[in-house]
Amino acid sequence: MTPSSWTLVIDDVLLPGANALLRMHAQDYRRLRDSLLMLARSGLRPAAPAAPLDRCDVAIVLRRPKRSLLDADGKYGAVKPLLDVLQPDRSYGRSIGRHRVRDVAPGLGLIRDDSDGDGDLDGCIRDLRVLQRVGDARIEVTVHDASSVERPHALTAGAAR
Repeated sequence: MTPSSWTLVIDDVLLPGANALLRMHAQDYRRLRDSLLMLARSGLRPAAPAAPLDRCDVAIVLRRPKRSLLDADGKYGAVKPLLDVLQPDRSYGRSIGRHRVRDVAPGLGLIRDDSDGDGDLDGCIRDLRVLQRVGDARIEVTVHDASSVERPHALTAGAAR
């Protein structure tokens, strides 16, 4: 039987906020993503499915010291490198001097992509929830397979009445 839920726990990591990620050099972002991938590989339970999930719900709890809590939009931006890690390996081009080089961003292969699938959109992530709690640095991720669940969008469900 294929599991319908996966959990990932990463201890002692504080994700930078959205503003810090925007100003981050590409090489520093790759290092962050790669270190998250190494930690995620050891913390994912059960193992990723053979094929990435096409539709999923993702819930993330960021435990942070009170002095480093993020604002509402910052916490959603902070999880971008984490969502990158949940995807399959992706190839991309980058520039080194005047040369264009092909590179691969490795991933767990748990979700198809990190695009929005809410409402009528065709992305993989149907629902993304990011919560913050005061405490020691810790990231808790739960991914639910939503491929067999059809639910109306909250904004369009009320309009149909």
